[in-house]
Amino acid sequence: MTRRYDIVEHTADTGIETRGNTLAEAIGNAAFAMFDLMYDLSSVPAAMPVTVESNADSPSDLLVDVLSKLLLRSETDDLVFSEFRVHEAGLCAIVEAAGATAVGRELRGPPIKAVTYHRLRCEPAADAWEIRVIFDV
Repeated sequence: MTRRYDIVEHTADTGIETRGNTLAEAIGNAAFAMFDLMYDLSSVPAAMPVTVESNADSPSDLLVDVLSKLLLRSETDDLVFSEFRVHEAGLCAIVEAAGATAVGRELRGPPIKAVTYHRLRCEPAADAWEIRVIFDV
């Protein structure tokens, strides 16, 4: 299987770079990467569904808002998300995420506290959308 993201080194935080044929696919890959940095998602069943909706003024804002809302739901409901279906139209997105309880699961990386705008990139390229996100850990 092709890796869905690459890790971006940062002095104090951690980040990812990913891409997708569409903005929706790229956002889904970024969401997967965010949770995969914290947990080994290969053992997390997609059993508990959650829906998150977002509207924004730009693709970058949409990305940050979606990831921030997923992170908040994860923290408040003690969930780890492992599967993401993103439906995007313009600057609106509906994300259907599914996962399992975080209770009793070991972290494989530091917990992510926030999604930042530092070095953020969310742009169309020649044949895909490219994303870079730095996470506050």
